[in-house]
Amino acid sequence: MARQRANKGDRAVVPTADAMRRIGRAVAAYERGDRSIQAYPLRTASEDPDPVRLCKTTAAWAKGTLATLNVWESGTPPSETQTTGETIEDVVNKFAAVASGKFCMIAKAGNGSWYLIAAECS
Repeated sequence: MARQRANKGDRAVVPTADAMRRIGRAVAAYERGDRSIQAYPLRTASEDPDPVRLCKTTAAWAKGTLATLNVWESGTPPSETQTTGETIEDVVNKFAAVASGKFCMIAKAGNGSWYLIAAECS
C-alpha cells in the first residue's frame, strides 16, 4: 500500500533520536499507569535533504538584501574547486556586506527561507 499524506500541505514527521527516547519514556510510563506526563509538541525536520549549503557569491552582497548564490560543493574538502551548477535564489543577508567571489554557508530556516550564517572575510 502506498503511503499518502492526509492533506496536500502536511509535512512528513521525522523525529530525532532525542525525540524517540522521549517518546519511549512517555509510552513506558503510560503503560505503567502514570497518566501525569506532560505532553511535548511534535517538531518536524526540514524536508530539504541539505538544510545547510556551501555557496559562493557572484556579486557584492549588501546587508539587508537578497542574493542568488552558486552552490559550491564539488571536490574534496577543503579543496572545493567548482560549482555544482545549482543556484539558490533569494538568500537573506541579515549580518554584513560580503564581497563578490567569497565562500559562505547558508541555512534553511523554519519559515522555508535561506539565510546567510557565515561568510569568508574580505
